[in-house]
Amino acid sequence: MSLPTKNADRSTVTRREALAQLSRFGIAAPLALSILHSANSAAAHALLEPGELAGDINAMVKANKPPGLTAVQSFRLVGNDLPWKPINLTVEKGQQITFLLSGRWWLVKELDIWVEPGLAFFARAGGQNPIYNPQSNTGTFVAPHSGEISIARAIGEWQNDEAQDVATPKEVYQKAEGWIEGVALVWDADPLAGLSSLLKGGDSAGIVAEEINRLRSQPPDPQGWKPLYVTGNPGIFSSCDSGQICCHSHKNACLLKNEFDLPLSADAQIDWRWVVEELPSRKREDQLLTHDYLSVAVEFDDGQDLTYFWSSELPVGQVFRCPIPSWAPIETHMVLRSGHAELGQWKSESRNLFADYKEHIGGDAKRVVGVWLIALSFFQRGTGKARFADMNVSAGEQSKRLIA
Repeated sequence: MSLPTKNADRSTVTRREALAQLSRFGIAAPLALSILHSANSAAAHALLEPGELAGDINAMVKANKPPGLTAVQSFRLVGNDLPWKPINLTVEKGQQITFLLSGRWWLVKELDIWVEPGLAFFARAGGQNPIYNPQSNTGTFVAPHSGEISIARAIGEWQNDEAQDVATPKEVYQKAEGWIEGVALVWDADPLAGLSSLLKGGDSAGIVAEEINRLRSQPPDPQGWKPLYVTGNPGIFSSCDSGQICCHSHKNACLLKNEFDLPLSADAQIDWRWVVEELPSRKREDQLLTHDYLSVAVEFDDGQDLTYFWSSELPVGQVFRCPIPSWAPIETHMVLRSGHAELGQWKSESRNLFADYKEHIGGDAKRVVGVWLIALSFFQRGTGKARFADMNVSAGEQSKRLIA
């Protein structure tokens, strides 16, 4: 597959050069390759011009100030802004802040490779974690602390889960091109009621209606599971039928973790049932640009994890390291099922974790410390659908029921 070219300048940018530019972002490569937006796809997103979003929202507020709205603050992020930037907005713990975003962030401008603002945007209150990433161009954040709101942009570039700084060298980070424009709406009452009232003042871009729809439809995280801080869980995984977790991933990502602590004894085992209805990749998943998949991953106390997935075409039993460079040192993939013939059918799985760890990782782990549900579908912008049930991890007489 060759990357598209639109003019002479783009034709001089090779696939290798594009990947070299993307590699600056570490795990950003997958998010960056949300990907290959052309002029047509850009038009479909109806992104606003700089200044347009703030003007529209301010006009709506002026025309019909909604109940419970206590503050409106516009903001802008550009390339030379270092990670955290205050926006002159102070909130109280428990207040809700709606973020409405426009813009784009370029990864390889010559090839028109960029991400939407919601993937790159982060916010926090009082200079403290947790950080908030909507993964879509609208979102509402409940302030876990009182204090000033600060914002940042990062595409997999955080140094660690403290998210105080990025691992990308400052001189590289500040050379990145793009802009994120947004408006923050602070509520003392129900944001859904306030936004519904605001909608009466007009919504030319449809962005207020988008957030209303998200608030009405996005389910909470399944009980006992917590999303990875860089992805959040924008409705990808949810509790559905009794005793099941449903997954619906489309052009996005979520890594959802259930933490526990069991010995990695010789009889350590994981069991579950799943029905995969749609695979997010039509090609082999061991290549960077086609690394879309659905999986169950087991984490060990040495930081390694082994992820069992259903492949589109790789043979059952194939094992490989993650093709995302910054994940390769810690993540091993195993093909548990393959092909499309059994899609839509419930399948039962049982793996001896001790044996799989020793054969395919071979480290010094002594404990099993968590299980991840993983859905990636941003490389090829496809869809993955699955359901998980009856998941249990056991070691001797100890066990942890993850999905009842």
